[in-house]
Amino acid sequence: MNPPLSQELPPACYKFHPRASRLRPRRPSPIPGTGDNSGMTQSIEDLHVYLRSIRSDERTSLSVLAGMVPEGASVLDLGCGSGALGQYLAQTRRCTSDGVTLSEAEAAHARPHYRSVEVADLEEADLPRMFAGRRYDAIVCADVLEHLRRPEQVLAACRELLAPEGRLLISVPNAGYSGLIAELLHGEFLYRDEGLLDRTHLRFFTRRSLTRFMAEQRWHIDTLDTIERALPESEFRIAFDRLPPAVARHLLAGPDALTYQFIGSARPVAQAEPPMPDGTAWPGEALFTAQLYLGHADGYDEKRKLTCTGTIGQARQTLRFTLPQEPVTQLRLDPADRPGFLHLYSLTLRGADGSVRWRWEANTSPASLFSGAAHNQIVWQAPLPSVSDALLLLLTGDDPWFSIPVPSDPLLDCAQAGGAAFDVELGWPMSADYVMLSGTVKPLQDRILSLERAHADVREQLASAQTQLEHTDTSLSASQAQNQELLQHRHELTHAHTRLQAEYEQLAQHLQAIESSTVFRATRPLVHAKMRIDRILGRGSAKAPAAPPAQPLTAPDHPVDVIVPVYRGLADTRLCINSVLAAPVRTPYRLVVINDCSPEPEVTAWLRERAAQDERITLLENEQNLGFVGTVNRGMQLSADNDVLLLNSDTEVANDWLDRIRSAAYGDQRIASVTPLSTNATICSYPRFCEDNPLPAGYDTARLDALCARTNPGAVVDVPTGVGFCMYIRRDSLRQVGLFDTENFGKGYGEENDFCQRAASKGWRNLHLLDTFVLHTGGVSFGDSKSPRERAAMETLARLHPRYARDVHAFVQADPARPYRLALDIARMAEARLPVVLAVLHNRGGGTERHVRELAEHLADQAQFLTLTPAPGHCVSLRMAAATEGFELSFRLENQFDDLLRILRQLGVCHVHYHHLLGHGQQVRELPALLGVPYDFTAHDYYSYCTHITLTGSDNRYAGETAPGQCACCTPGMPAPLEGTVASWRGANARLLTQARHVFTPSHDTERRIAAFAPAARVLAVPHTDMAADTLQPEPVPHPLPEGRPLKIAVLGALSAIKGADVLEAAALEAARQQAPLEFHLLGYGYRHLQTQPRARLTVHGAYQDEDLPGLLAWLQPDIVWFPALWPETYSYTLSAALQAGLPVAVPDIGAFAERVAGRPWSWINPWDQTGAQWVEYFTRLRNEQFASALAPDVPVAPPAQPRAPWHYRHDYLAGAHPAPPPATPLILDHATLAHYQPQPAAGAAARSGMLSALAYLRSLPLLRGVARTIPPHWQRRVKNWLKA
Repeated sequence: MNPPLSQELPPACYKFHPRASRLRPRRPSPIPGTGDNSGMTQSIEDLHVYLRSIRSDERTSLSVLAGMVPEGASVLDLGCGSGALGQYLAQTRRCTSDGVTLSEAEAAHARPHYRSVEVADLEEADLPRMFAGRRYDAIVCADVLEHLRRPEQVLAACRELLAPEGRLLISVPNAGYSGLIAELLHGEFLYRDEGLLDRTHLRFFTRRSLTRFMAEQRWHIDTLDTIERALPESEFRIAFDRLPPAVARHLLAGPDALTYQFIGSARPVAQAEPPMPDGTAWPGEALFTAQLYLGHADGYDEKRKLTCTGTIGQARQTLRFTLPQEPVTQLRLDPADRPGFLHLYSLTLRGADGSVRWRWEANTSPASLFSGAAHNQIVWQAPLPSVSDALLLLLTGDDPWFSIPVPSDPLLDCAQAGGAAFDVELGWPMSADYVMLSGTVKPLQDRILSLERAHADVREQLASAQTQLEHTDTSLSASQAQNQELLQHRHELTHAHTRLQAEYEQLAQHLQAIESSTVFRATRPLVHAKMRIDRILGRGSAKAPAAPPAQPLTAPDHPVDVIVPVYRGLADTRLCINSVLAAPVRTPYRLVVINDCSPEPEVTAWLRERAAQDERITLLENEQNLGFVGTVNRGMQLSADNDVLLLNSDTEVANDWLDRIRSAAYGDQRIASVTPLSTNATICSYPRFCEDNPLPAGYDTARLDALCARTNPGAVVDVPTGVGFCMYIRRDSLRQVGLFDTENFGKGYGEENDFCQRAASKGWRNLHLLDTFVLHTGGVSFGDSKSPRERAAMETLARLHPRYARDVHAFVQADPARPYRLALDIARMAEARLPVVLAVLHNRGGGTERHVRELAEHLADQAQFLTLTPAPGHCVSLRMAAATEGFELSFRLENQFDDLLRILRQLGVCHVHYHHLLGHGQQVRELPALLGVPYDFTAHDYYSYCTHITLTGSDNRYAGETAPGQCACCTPGMPAPLEGTVASWRGANARLLTQARHVFTPSHDTERRIAAFAPAARVLAVPHTDMAADTLQPEPVPHPLPEGRPLKIAVLGALSAIKGADVLEAAALEAARQQAPLEFHLLGYGYRHLQTQPRARLTVHGAYQDEDLPGLLAWLQPDIVWFPALWPETYSYTLSAALQAGLPVAVPDIGAFAERVAGRPWSWINPWDQTGAQWVEYFTRLRNEQFASALAPDVPVAPPAQPRAPWHYRHDYLAGAHPAPPPATPLILDHATLAHYQPQPAAGAAARSGMLSALAYLRSLPLLRGVARTIPPHWQRRVKNWLKA
């Protein structure tokens, strides 16, 4: 028995990519006898033009020719067509190309990628004159010579244009292809639109005639490569299948039997040479294709099938299909792709360990296979005497198939366990044998047909009897249906009881955790004190009554006064006023613009000019500066009847904004104020709550406002205060509440908060409107960094409205507008119509999170990125990847995992990318299979096989690796992070990596280690996207150090023990002890307090933001940046910052450092395990020998790396990706649905929030307000930030 065939095509089949399944000329055929330009500019359809592309992972004639072109060569592409070759050479090999084509339409496609493209007929063009003065390293005639009447002329011209060491690269079809010969043997020579007998071919070549022709023209062929094509993929398959077996075997045994094209490299010689010898004969094979369909409850589909190839003429062979790790309940085999007959010996289902889980054999149970199984275009017969252990199958059409009666239980078990295989043992004689034996087997089919007719008669008799039974069963069915409904209702009640019981237990545990927490015990006396105070003051504890239903009002006919106070900023003011006037609103309004004595003359001049142009503008000018409050009050007093809308001059409005705001203002009897969404509006901010935001990428004010109107029509929530950037105030509330308080709030800050609190105390509501967006470019914040005027205003608010701070804190904690903002986020994702990638990572931030965010930004125009991170309480958090987004959903894995799957499908997730599995369980690992999408894996560290993550031992130093994929710090028998042992955990991780589409590593060193751990994985070394690969980085240019000046050494980042914090401290202490001319600076912080000046020569500058690091380096101006890492880092973002700053660097010789600085001047690679004293000695020597005189050292040599085809995130990551189709039963992701998945604070966080509320209340009491003022502000901020954390 032969060994099983793999599921990949043998070499004769896969060398020619299926996309090029017909040989097409790459450029139009020259038209004989045309000498005018009319023959050069015909339409694409007339000239037989094809737009092609080249991929490095496909073997086609163009890709092989491209591989023969040297890097940076000058190329002449004769017959360049639409320019695929020139484009590929320019992008991948930095070549400069000229081209010639017959069609102006093709030339237009090609010109962006060529230095020049000439439109000419190769038969008549004077090529040496056309390209006078140019010589080429390579001249390409790809699929050209066969189209020419006089190819000798073109070869002679190429001789003149070729550089001394240049080469002529050609490709031509093979007229000796066995399929073409088979057609000739049947007396046929049929021209076609494409292929070997393309109707535009004028010349035909075999290996011998090609080499002879080239030798006659004084060209020597140095190499002659081939593109093979299996006969089933060719246009001659039918002709070949009809040949007698002996003739077919003879043709296949000949040289170049399956060679479809020749690709050659030739050089000119002085005189004709003898032709090259024929190719060596090789045993060609004719193949057939079998497919195994994987079925589930919904049946079969084309996306779930496996393909394998077999050899025609081989009497006994085994086709092996490796089953994927996914649910499979049934199998269907399509044994071949053509008529013929098979000898079927056995079918075997094997487990991952090779054990037999189910088997059918022809010699033991031949009839059981087809007796009850569905089949199509197959006639079967019991074992024949000549092949006594085989079942004979006659395949009568092009789509034969049969269902395999394998039981579902072992099939499902094998498929879910992974590594299972299904073997088909069969034989297929030469196709012509089928013709000889079909007369013997064909009567079987006639017999089957007659039996089927007899069965039809019996079925007709049974049908009448069944009709009588149906009437009897009707009443019984009704009873059974009722019983079924009751049973289903019982199951639902049982499920609901179980769920409620689980939720009750969770709540009990949650309350117990709160009660046991330190914060709860610490705040209990405060709570008791508040309860006693409430009893003394007579405050009840009754629940607030439910809010009465809204009672909408009809808006009055009076216009709305849109009041815009202006002080400075012409550009913002112009944008604001013009947007108000341009908005298509139905509400009558008057635009009241008040110039508050602007110090900018251009503002005053423009306002006067604009007011003169539009009668809707009422321009008022204050004789002296009244401030914001006084100016607004002046505007509100203009009319006794009009509602007012306060609008900052740094805003922009759009669409029917005023109509929607006014409609909300009259949605109930007592509404005082309405505030819409904005980017910078504290509690009304979007996308991030209570933060300053930029506009979401791709959106302007009009587009985002329209999205709000569609997503949240009429949605409002009550707020403790409106926000004055855009606040609508009803006149009836203004009459009762009064104007803004100029006495207490002077020239601004807090006036609208005071108004809203006064309105609330009189029974008026303040609303936040979620269906309208107004851009506010200014920044406002409830944070701690306030100006003295703001702090004074807040103290005044606390004095006048003791409950204000507590009300605001309670609103922020509850955040009732959050579901509506989430709905907007969902709507933005749906509107983008881009593929959605789910990035799975840990929740520890750092370089992994930074890479995901940079990748999302790098591919923002190609895909949307979501992140999935672990969260407390066995939950996961789903977020948008960008730091500027506020979208976050939380799912409890134990009872909301199915909801997570439904939402991911609804969001259109079409790809999963694992960046880190720390904190994630088995359910998250199964996401790709459950979603039916491919996945990638990026190794940011070594958590795949090292539980310590960094290959470091208990001493925080690199521990080494005992074997490939075996770190010395984790023994196989140790407990694993999830369950089981380290050995089983590593095995599961290796399988995860092996089944990934790609495994990315940011460096070749990491690639080597991960490939050793998972040898079958497709590992690619692809750098992160923070440094553009095609951008030259600045080279260091140190100046000589002045006499006596110490060498300034910088260390970057948050320094842990494994990143060298202890080594840095030891070196700084040693430098101080020796009085060495060195000083160390840590731009960042250590994992513990490090000794600094004067005891150690070290200055710690503290934490920084990543975007601030370039500026800090420019300020510090270090002489060298040192990386004292004690583990093999996989990339290092801080090294990127040093390289981009053009600074000298000293790096360890482990991890990615060495390869990243190889070939870079003023860079040193050192042993990683040096002591602090050794580093001091080393840096002292560097100072004296290199930096003192600015003498450049030797450039470090790059470690050898395995060459491979370039791969880029920009071009390759999302190749072929499309947005996932919507699910069959779409989930409505509105605010009501999303509210179920809002993140809930953990027990400790809830307790801290309660304590913060208590402090806000106590601080509002008159007795304690004065005490609070005596506490330094920085201590107040520290306590507040701790409670918020």
